[in-house]
Amino acid sequence: MTQKEIETPAATETPNKPAASQAAPAVKTPDPAKANGRKPATIGPSIVIHGDVSGEEDLIVDGTVEGTVNFKDNNLVVSANGQVKANISARIIRIDGEVKGELHGSEQVVISPTGKVHGDIRAPRVVLEDGCTFRGSVEMETEKTPSVDRAATPRLRPTAARPVRPGRES
Repeated sequence: MTQKEIETPAATETPNKPAASQAAPAVKTPDPAKANGRKPATIGPSIVIHGDVSGEEDLIVDGTVEGTVNFKDNNLVVSANGQVKANISARIIRIDGEVKGELHGSEQVVISPTGKVHGDIRAPRVVLEDGCTFRGSVEMETEKTPSVDRAATPRLRPTAARPVRPGRES
């Protein structure tokens, strides 16, 4: 796997034009904390957790978590003050703070302008907003991809002989 570092510049306004006419239409990303109507659980700013965190409700991390975070069917938000050194697995993951580890979102991963991620991302949809910092790789595949039977796929064979390049022996 190759590693790349991406740092997106913050948008700037020109004094001649108003921001509304200059800005491209923003992509609406859902706030995972408000998705199911229930109030999410919160790890407060003074809380430090070393170990595995899992649950059956949405979670907002405002403190520090080191270990693994598993909320497969729920949403996870790492707030601007939050720091996570863990592999994260959740339905929708939104990063406003710092994360070091792999992110596996079954639906979507969003890194906001204040978000900093050092690790690989695996999700069907990935949003890197202007100003975010990301170092790692991105794999965007849906898990329900149909398998292709290579034996049933017809092989294409050239009908004519291949041309010989100049300087090469035939």
